[in-house]
Amino acid sequence: MRSLFSSPRRLLFAAIYASSLVVWALLVLDTASLARRATEPPVFPTATVPVVTTPTPVATPLLPTPTPIPVAQSGDPDPLDVATDTGHGGFHPKTGRYIAAWLPDSFGSENRDSFEANADILDEISPFWYAPGPRGNLRYGSEARDRTLLELARSKNVLVVPTIHNVITGDDPVPGILRNPTTRSYHVQQIVDEVLTYGYDGIDVDYEFLDSSLRDEYSAFMFELADALHAQGKLLTVAVHAKDCDYCGLGGFQDWEAIGQVVDRLRIMTYDYHWRGGGPGPVAPVYWVERVARYAQTVVDPAKVVIGVPFYGYNWPRDGNGNARGQTWAMINDIIQTYRLSVNLMESNQNGLVQENWITYSSRQEGRREVWFATSSGLDAKLRLVQEFDLAGIAIWRLGGEDPRNWEVIRGRLLQDPFESQRVLSRLLPEH
Repeated sequence: MRSLFSSPRRLLFAAIYASSLVVWALLVLDTASLARRATEPPVFPTATVPVVTTPTPVATPLLPTPTPIPVAQSGDPDPLDVATDTGHGGFHPKTGRYIAAWLPDSFGSENRDSFEANADILDEISPFWYAPGPRGNLRYGSEARDRTLLELARSKNVLVVPTIHNVITGDDPVPGILRNPTTRSYHVQQIVDEVLTYGYDGIDVDYEFLDSSLRDEYSAFMFELADALHAQGKLLTVAVHAKDCDYCGLGGFQDWEAIGQVVDRLRIMTYDYHWRGGGPGPVAPVYWVERVARYAQTVVDPAKVVIGVPFYGYNWPRDGNGNARGQTWAMINDIIQTYRLSVNLMESNQNGLVQENWITYSSRQEGRREVWFATSSGLDAKLRLVQEFDLAGIAIWRLGGEDPRNWEVIRGRLLQDPFESQRVLSRLLPEH
């Protein structure tokens, strides 16, 4: 009698079947482990503290506005002792999805408290450390290359992916850099040299408000930077304007389909639906985030798409005179307690689910004010969108001063979401 596995074809199917059983077993163990972790407290100290196009303009919130980058430093300090290339550390994502957070100001006590309380589930930290100079060089302030942050992040298995941004005083040098291939290549080399010298895990590019005529040049820059970083085993993430069609809003210069092929993560700034320079309203209504996410997963590999979530709110003057102030949840909560305010909830409107809070109050110095800020239930709805579209994860603007309940929501939903194991299993199983 011929053996059941005598033919090469049968041997192949037997091997696939055996591999699938092994991966299935690992998936079961992974799910059980994550479920167990969801019931455990964090091991670090707890923080105390229509289709319509995207509205224009949409600005990135700055809370507070990062200190403008000074002129380029002369004479770099000695490289940090931890600058040796240690790779990307332990397993990521730590939960079912990547969790990244931007740090727009120095690593002060409020930010550090939040970081240490949640480093067990935080995958990436992106401090706003760098800006481009007119010759393609890098500018940075005294808060850059923070040894304390770097060493602490490594000890907690958090990737350090600093942001280079064009939130600067004076003329924006980015258009000139992009238009000149020589300067562009020099800029790429400057970035890669900085990443290697200080042992970062990669770089996050946040170049905003560029004209759509720079679309090809911007893509060429991203391709060149990706090649250079990946050759060194480093990551490239990019912050992009939210949009629900290719040339919508401010995102016309960012060709998602093109750059999505080379970046490691596409971080979509799905906030500022109502922005500091406009009238009051929801900062990131869920229905709009859903439209953006739905479009993104049609043009970019969903495993690279990261949804931005706001941990802040805006405080507008009711008379329309002047811009809103960006405020953390801690600042807003102080107002609620000081004025003994009732908090209103906009659960939905004619466009769909909103899930944001708002308050009004009067101060003797400033008159009537209106404040909008996200809810933990709104965050949960956005996490469900990430799961529904099988996206890579979330990027938080910003770390520090946020509602502690936000982290409870993240832990409750993402620690029970072993999607990476499921993807591995799906790739190994034969089509059926």
